[in-house]
Amino acid sequence: MSDDAATSMAVCLAREIHDGDVVGIGLGTPLALAAALMARRTTARGSHLFTGGMVVGPDADLLSITHGAGALRGRYTGYVSHLETMEMAERRTMTLQFLRPAQVDGAGNINTSRVIGSDGSLTRLPGGLASADVPRILPRLVLYHTEHRTRSLPQAVSFITGAGGGDPATGAAGPVRLITDRAVFSFAGGRARLESVHAGQSVQEVLACTGFECETGAVAQTAPASPAELAALQAVDEHALRELELRATRGQAQARLAAALARLHSDPERERPIVEQPSTKPQETTCRR
Repeated sequence: MSDDAATSMAVCLAREIHDGDVVGIGLGTPLALAAALMARRTTARGSHLFTGGMVVGPDADLLSITHGAGALRGRYTGYVSHLETMEMAERRTMTLQFLRPAQVDGAGNINTSRVIGSDGSLTRLPGGLASADVPRILPRLVLYHTEHRTRSLPQAVSFITGAGGGDPATGAAGPVRLITDRAVFSFAGGRARLESVHAGQSVQEVLACTGFECETGAVAQTAPASPAELAALQAVDEHALRELELRATRGQAQARLAAALARLHSDPERERPIVEQPSTKPQETTCRR
């Protein structure tokens, strides 16, 4: 897949963010970060973004966030510890998260724990962190995957790290969308529905790469990015670092990132020392999704 896939996915993710949303995103997911930054410049200017403990300001860009708080030059408005973000999720003051699991099935179940190969071999993954909790407590959860294939989207996940379906008792909807490099699915009533296919894809091609059964009906073409969306995406991710999450474009994106960081390091006017947090700050836990 090309940058067209990364751009289509970022645009689709951004469209899931609403005005007033409080969005939590991990630092290891540049595609989702690009989408959230883009949404704040287009259709969700009143949304709020937390990443890496930072409450990110509206003029932040993906390269600066990747480099750290010092490069943001005051473009983050506060600091929130990991424990506090978990409390926000439990109180549902955080309204939306983007999550990239290793596997997703047609019921919206997610797997970030382990995958069993066709030969019976077991591959252990980084684990769930809070992936077992967020589908049950957050108002909305949007899933995405950059490799749309039957192994990633099986009939049933190898291990249920987090269950689909939400929780009626808390009002949590659970996973509501799955956005891939080929298509967009929705979840309702424990079933997936194919909503749209991206440019260059057909319904038949998408279904052939999907391991789980899904409803189809009238499947639309994913709406192309508008000029305003493309301009906003370029502004927040001029180096196309969103491509880091796609296997086919990762190498070139890593080279661009290295070159951009080298230029950033050579310009002392663009950096400020990172302000140390109080010694009572809880220890951070790094999560690569």
